[in-house]
Amino acid sequence: MAYWTNRYRENLKLSRPISDTTEKPNILLVMTDQHAARALGAAGDPAAQTPALDALAARGTRFSNAYCPAPLCVPSRMAFLTGLEPHVSGVRSNDDFLPSDIPTLAHAMGAAGYDTRLIGRMHFYGPDQHHGFGARPIGDIGAGWPGAGAPDIGALTGARGNRGAELPGSGMGETSYQAYDHAVTEMAERTLDEVIARRDAEGRPFFALVSLFCPHPPYIATPEDYRAIAPGVGPPRLAAPATRHPALAEWAEAGAVDTVPEDAVMRSRAAYYGLVRMIDRLAGRAIDKVAARADTLVIYVSDHGEALGERGLWWKSTFHDESAKVPMILAGPGIEAGAVDDRVVSLCDLSATLLARSGAAPLPGQIGRDLMQRADWHNQVTASYYGGLMNIRTGPQRHRMLRRDRFKLCWYDGYAPQLFDMRDDPDELTDLATQRPELVAELAAVLMQGWDPAAIARAQERAKQRNALLRSWVGATAPAEHLRWRDPSPERNRYLASGH
Repeated sequence: MAYWTNRYRENLKLSRPISDTTEKPNILLVMTDQHAARALGAAGDPAAQTPALDALAARGTRFSNAYCPAPLCVPSRMAFLTGLEPHVSGVRSNDDFLPSDIPTLAHAMGAAGYDTRLIGRMHFYGPDQHHGFGARPIGDIGAGWPGAGAPDIGALTGARGNRGAELPGSGMGETSYQAYDHAVTEMAERTLDEVIARRDAEGRPFFALVSLFCPHPPYIATPEDYRAIAPGVGPPRLAAPATRHPALAEWAEAGAVDTVPEDAVMRSRAAYYGLVRMIDRLAGRAIDKVAARADTLVIYVSDHGEALGERGLWWKSTFHDESAKVPMILAGPGIEAGAVDDRVVSLCDLSATLLARSGAAPLPGQIGRDLMQRADWHNQVTASYYGGLMNIRTGPQRHRMLRRDRFKLCWYDGYAPQLFDMRDDPDELTDLATQRPELVAELAAVLMQGWDPAAIARAQERAKQRNALLRSWVGATAPAEHLRWRDPSPERNRYLASGH
């Protein structure tokens, strides 16, 4: 704890003096879970009905090459909040805790005078459900302790996703996940009314992070959204390859993704786009609260992408762009309107940008860069994956990706690497690793800096023992879960007439 505390104090000393809070922009950040970067009208997807987000892109800048730090919920979110890569923070999988003594974006912005609010999902585990946010008026729908159980969705449990055998349960219906996102949106509207009034009365700026759960599976959309979207949703653009890279083959076999019937593929895709239609509507309600304010920076982003049947793959956990890219839109003071920025960027760059715009101190050890500083920009990001995706049990993995300029290197501990030319082969169909060994070596040297697979393997073994004990403790003691949202009407979870 002393290390991080001392580093943060050093950063505070080095940062520019905090100016009058009235000069600072308000910040509204809307985050969703598992929204593919392609699934936006503004990104050219003809199946997507996203008028609110398209309007945000029209008055701001959309980043077309934005990547997550990890194609998995918890490590990606914690990397965004801390500016630290997963192997540095220790949050490598969906079972890992963020230590409370690691400062986050919320700590830094609070220190800079901001009224910080977290409304909705963030995947915090353990007793600390705030991690620097001054208030959290509605908590997560998921468990606050590992092993405490997923949300109860009754008859729809078999449609939750993350195994191919569950996708046939996709289609039309009502879910607690939909209800949660509506509850988060309503709370966001009330919270924004409160912090806007406080800004106008006292001059104190706010940072409001509104986090929705959808379009995360289960792929169950309301009849209205499903029927509105389904006619325009086609099959996956990219077919499953005849042979897969061994690391991806291991993952696909564990998830049983090669057994999904064609009708289930189409229902899943239609329901997913229906959920995207819903979250666009809900995000728009939050954005509308500040749309008329010239003093407010608005951001839309997701924690990772979604494969959605492309290449025969689903969900997250791979380095293909479908899973690793995220939608990212910024609008507000100082942001160019109607622009598309094609620099290679990361969620960690977004958090560094918010710190810079708010006059807050940099986080200790942060890897992100201010997106507003375009000079000498290096088109380079990394992402990591270590396993831990719920019921897809492949065992501990140590995979890492480097995207630098036009090339993407996917490094799999124990397997051969993959190399793709993202300019000439944006669909990542041709692996150049054996043709360009010198480039693989050059990029691998960059990718391995500060990253030791053997040390990470030892850390994973310790984490496995720790998490096993914690799960046993949770099962035996049923500790209180702080702020967990539970559906007051769980009977709502049901299929509706959808042809299956």
